[in-house]
Amino acid sequence: MKVLSLVNLTDHQKERIEKIPGVDLAITSPKEVTAKDLKDVEVLYDWTNSLKADILNSPSLNWVQVVRAGVDALPLRELSDKGITLTTGSGANAINIAEQTIAYMLMLMRNMNLAVLQQANKEWKYDEPYDEVYGKTVMIIGVGHIGSLIAQYAKALGMKTVGVRRSDQSDVNIDEMIPMSDLKDNLKHANFIVNALPDTSETNGLFNSELFDAMSKKAFYINIGRGKTTNMEDLVSALQEKKISGAALDVTTPEPLNEDSPLWEMKNVIITPHNAGASVHYGERAFGIFKRNLKSYVENGEVVENVVDFSEGY
Repeated sequence: MKVLSLVNLTDHQKERIEKIPGVDLAITSPKEVTAKDLKDVEVLYDWTNSLKADILNSPSLNWVQVVRAGVDALPLRELSDKGITLTTGSGANAINIAEQTIAYMLMLMRNMNLAVLQQANKEWKYDEPYDEVYGKTVMIIGVGHIGSLIAQYAKALGMKTVGVRRSDQSDVNIDEMIPMSDLKDNLKHANFIVNALPDTSETNGLFNSELFDAMSKKAFYINIGRGKTTNMEDLVSALQEKKISGAALDVTTPEPLNEDSPLWEMKNVIITPHNAGASVHYGERAFGIFKRNLKSYVENGEVVENVVDFSEGY
């Protein structure tokens, strides 16, 4: 069985793959890969748009594993029509995204975002009041690998955790799970609203003026999901009109955020350049998912971890 990796694997990673019986591993970079490299490939590790047509027309390809969690940029309908299984690296970035989310909350409560600005200006200044995350309620919309770990860390800091997901499936780290249909009615009880949603037709523009109006004026909105899930104009208005206390945004629309966006000048807003998912440990964690799936594929003819539901878009 021929496996083509577009990820530059370490020697140790290559050894672990080659130990799986029957696997013929080839490695090339996305910049150098050609249609010839796809010949007889049954398993593709990662994706390149440069060979989109060739990948979709491959008679031998059965399964594609991408490194990242998000698949909104991939041709999902075409992959589904071709019967190609798609799996992701979902969960490989859970630790670093959860840590960064907690960092946002701590910075906003302790005014650390202001302290950084003041340090740049050599200012020694108190910015009262200084609050705590302890005893606060965090609502996490989209409880998957990342949302669950955010909740775990939040609980360790003495916070109450509320989860929102389409199903009513419980999570050990969530004190209270509510369905998406009850989101609006429960927003007013949260101190932090964490958007961890993927980009789908149902989530596009979900956070708009209606939801911002339903939040507490003391609430902070944090988006570590996808930029398109938020109506940016409505968010700016909510902040300008003090309908919410502040925001932390790792994702925006567009990206990079326009230089003339009012968000850049707001002292109660933290903006990071879509880097929450970045970590020096990400590659090894994503590889671990791929290796486990490959072992299952060889032994059982199917993969079981992070399989994309094409009807849902994630």
